[in-house]
Amino acid sequence: MKKTILSAVLLCVILLTAGCKKENWTDWKVQNEAWLAKNKTAEGVLTTPTGLQYKVLRQGIAGTKPDVLKSVRIRYTGRLITGHVFEENEAADFAVSGVIEGLAEGLKKMNKSGHYIFYIPQELGYKAEEQGTRGNASYIPPYSTLIFDVELNDVY
Repeated sequence: MKKTILSAVLLCVILLTAGCKKENWTDWKVQNEAWLAKNKTAEGVLTTPTGLQYKVLRQGIAGTKPDVLKSVRIRYTGRLITGHVFEENEAADFAVSGVIEGLAEGLKKMNKSGHYIFYIPQELGYKAEEQGTRGNASYIPPYSTLIFDVELNDVY
């Protein structure tokens, strides 16, 4: 009797977990890697040793770059490679040390009044972690390349 009940419970657990397999993001990760490989060859795109890609649209005022101890006021739009906007802000204040690695690296390259586009690989962004709630406009899937169009308005 005990063996039959144990077998029935084990069968139920197997059937229940079979339908609950973890979502596979491999295709999305590959799409993002391919997108970055192609973008790397686009006109005006520069790549740092860490893999951050960026394009300078306006250089800004020489000598006014933020460092890790500074804060910045920026205007930015964040997109995915699909073009989906996940975040937009006209005047956001951030400590350079308080943003994701790729954005911090990029901000330190900018001059006040500069305008750059950063193409941040997942390794310098949120990696395998999803951000936000699925279905919301602000949702960022795991392994996402983040594209930030940034204007540096102030350094303090």
